Amino acid sequence: MRVLVVNSDLAANRGDRAIAAGLVTLIRDVLPGADITLVSQHAERDAAWFGTEVLAQGIHSLSPLGLVRLMRAARKADVVLWGGGELLKDYTNRLGVWYWAVKMRCVAWANPRVIGVFQGIGRTEGASSRRLIAATVRRTRAFLTRDEQSKGLLESWGVPPGLVTASFDSAVYAAGVPDRELPEGLTDLLPDRYAVVAPRRWFHYAQGGWLPHRWRRGSGTSRGGGGSRRAELLTQRLVAAIDALVESHGAVAVVPMHMDEDPAYAIELRARAARPDRVVALTADSLGPEDVRAVMAGADVVVALRLHAGIVAMSAGVPTLTYYYVDKGRLFAGQAGASAYARPIERLLEADALAELEGLVASVEADGAQRDESAARLADMRDRLREDFEAALAQAGVTTAAASPGERGADETLGDGA
Repeated sequence: MRVLVVNSDLAANRGDRAIAAGLVTLIRDVLPGADITLVSQHAERDAAWFGTEVLAQGIHSLSPLGLVRLMRAARKADVVLWGGGELLKDYTNRLGVWYWAVKMRCVAWANPRVIGVFQGIGRTEGASSRRLIAATVRRTRAFLTRDEQSKGLLESWGVPPGLVTASFDSAVYAAGVPDRELPEGLTDLLPDRYAVVAPRRWFHYAQGGWLPHRWRRGSGTSRGGGGSRRAELLTQRLVAAIDALVESHGAVAVVPMHMDEDPAYAIELRARAARPDRVVALTADSLGPEDVRAVMAGADVVVALRLHAGIVAMSAGVPTLTYYYVDKGRLFAGQAGASAYARPIERLLEADALAELEGLVASVEADGAQRDESAARLADMRDRLREDFEAALAQAGVTTAAASPGERGADETLGDGA
């Protein structure tokens, strides 16, 4: 069985790596012995991290030759799995909707056995974007979302209900690692007790136009790079939170998740802390997904401003406080039974934010009943992830005994994917 995964951003996003790690584990459980190929510009590194083959190209590549190579890989595969993360939305930029529409049109032409896997559907304002997203999803044989809200949006935009199944984020499926030793080199940096803060600059998700933020003039300011009173206030609050956690827990590990944007911010937060000698900024991009899980699992508490920092921490059984910036953070907290410890990121701008944060940290650490509830829900989510994935494979006509592409009929190896 050959499986091609057209995944999210493994190059620079630890959250997307957590998604891929869970998906790879799920594939191996459901399709034992499958030959899995991921897509990444860092082929050697990610082959070692995930134990898979890697097609060497950036997931956001605009190269026509790269697209041809991707289509060839799709044609050789028994099934193509597309997604993880939040790929379909227009609130950051509209060009991304067209990018995925064209790419998946070509992939589905090469191999119509395409399954959308565990995607979140982001805020989408443009009517043309909604129509295009619906048309792209209709090219799949089955489409799994990571929440009911995403399923509802797709169906309201014209996707047939029988095509879409509401499931969960595949990052939940990766096994917890509470007994795993810290990666070599970190054991001397992190003491027995520490807290984790996974930061983000707030304004990366300022409402977009056609172009991604990174292609726009002045994008640094729009992403929270400087000059914003609220961005500076958020930074002050995070520094105060780090100082408080150092006092209560002895040390803090600042864990960047988006490696293009967060490392410099982590360094800034450490530099502004009252005790920078008790703050470790894990900015070197040499930690694989399981290493990041080990850091999270070893913490007493995690304060997550990035969605997948919270998912990884909660799935490892760690008390977690979430500050969400869009619906996906709130939705996951609800799924995991942790809504009492989730707040909108704007709450950090209030005058009493630090006092509330300290109180919530103490409460979540003491709340064994909530952790038991979350553990039970997460176990159910893992079971559902497997059931939903198996059903999607069956819906796409894929079984563990699927024939190789050369043995399939011509109508299955070529088509328009409509």
